[in-house]
Amino acid sequence: MTITAESISADRFEALLADASIPVVHRALWLMLWETDVRVLDLLALEVPDVDLTARRIRPGTAEGAADLGERATALLAELVGARTSGPLFAVGSPALRALPWEQTVRVAEEHGIAAHAFRASGRSHRRAEGGDAAPAPA
Repeated sequence: MTITAESISADRFEALLADASIPVVHRALWLMLWETDVRVLDLLALEVPDVDLTARRIRPGTAEGAADLGERATALLAELVGARTSGPLFAVGSPALRALPWEQTVRVAEEHGIAAHAFRASGRSHRRAEGGDAAPAPA
C-alpha cells in the first residue's frame, strides 16, 4: 500500500512543476488545481475551446468554480494544447487523443507520493495563507 500525502508544501509543489520528466498534461492539471477552485473532474471534462488562453480564463459556464488563470498555468496549457483547436483540454494518447482518465490522474499523482485531491486543497490553503483565495488576476 502506497502512502500518499494529503497536503503539499509550496516547495514540494514547485519541485513537481519543475520536473520535466512528469508529462505536461499532469503538471498543467496540478497547477490548475493549485491555482483555482475547480474540481478535478470538471477540469478533466474541459475541451480546448472552454479555455481562452488570450484572456487567461476558463470560459464561464464550462466548469464549476471557473476562474482566471495565472501566467504559469496559461503557459503550461499553451504547451499542452499546441495548435489544437478542439478535443479534450487534458488530452493523452497518440495518434488519437482522448481525455486524461481519472484513473491515470490518480495513479500518476500517487507515483509521486501525492493524493490527487491534495493539489486543490493545498493550493487553496496556500492562497489563503498568502492573503487571497482566488487565482492570480491576469496582468
